[in-house]
Amino acid sequence: MKLTNRRELLGTLGTLPLVGMASNSTTSGRSKERADASTAPTLATESDIREYVRLRDLDLDEPKVAAKRKKMPVGKIGNLTFGRLMSGSNLISMNMHARDLDYVRTLATHYNTEQRVLMTLKLCEEHGINGIVLKNHNFKRFRLSKYWDEWGGQMKWLADVITTDINKYESLLAEHLELGASAAYLWGGASDIWYHQNKKDNIIKAYEIMRKYGIPVGICAHRLEPIEFCEREGLKPDFYMKTLHHDRYWSAHPEAKRRFIEMFEKESEDHAEYHDNMFCHDYEKTVEFMQDVKVPWIAFKVLAAGAIDVEEGLKLAYSSGADFICLGMFDFQVQEDVALTLKTIAESKDRKRQWF
Repeated sequence: MKLTNRRELLGTLGTLPLVGMASNSTTSGRSKERADASTAPTLATESDIREYVRLRDLDLDEPKVAAKRKKMPVGKIGNLTFGRLMSGSNLISMNMHARDLDYVRTLATHYNTEQRVLMTLKLCEEHGINGIVLKNHNFKRFRLSKYWDEWGGQMKWLADVITTDINKYESLLAEHLELGASAAYLWGGASDIWYHQNKKDNIIKAYEIMRKYGIPVGICAHRLEPIEFCEREGLKPDFYMKTLHHDRYWSAHPEAKRRFIEMFEKESEDHAEYHDNMFCHDYEKTVEFMQDVKVPWIAFKVLAAGAIDVEEGLKLAYSSGADFICLGMFDFQVQEDVALTLKTIAESKDRKRQWF
């Protein structure tokens, strides 16, 4: 679709879905009620419209686009090939991990309208990011099937099946697969909570349920202990997802105040305790343990939800042994994050852990 003048350009405004949608997300956040109750008109600029049309009509298999996409290093997870940078879903879920900044969730809700999300997905693919973590409620919030059906998208979806009820696990997994998931993994919250509650057999049960469906299967955790358990039990997932970031940033609370399950408890108002601010308690132990694990590792929360500089977080994760990084990105961050990914991977060739 070519726009030859300003009148034609502005004429497309009436055909674009430029209205935000109210959130149905079930994720936590102190601004949830305000954000969910609002609908937000998007103030589209001419450049917004041009970019929308460009990305919607972009042929991912066109030779110049394909050449750009191939700059992204790739690896295998099961029978699937993924770029070593993946997209997270929290910026779609509006689960912003904003510490005590109440306005951030509402701001993101106003910005990330349906068309902005579709644009971001296509921009990611243009730069070689072909994998994204998604949850079924992302589809309830945005009509993401449009991306495959109408935008020519090829993005592979890793399903994050969120529940701590093992009796509901298979039905939820099936729902994700029906929506188009290519792979699935056990939600990190379930792994952590079941381990803490001494319900470790549920981790095995969830793994066995996923295995029945013939897809790449993963185990996710914020704590290292569930991963260690899986290795001791001889489970053979196609990938692990484990948080990875240091604690040398201002909002990290003191080590003596950290508790195993604090991420799933009520946030404390005490500045020395957890308040949506830390996601990897065991950075050094994780790096040491994962050196001998012969399974692809997707590291996530590598920026501690925005508290760590992008280049620093990427470099630490790749050099420490991560094979893939899952990073939440707004559209205006994609190009820079890809450039830094290529740079930090090139600088991590001498890392101790082999690439998977």
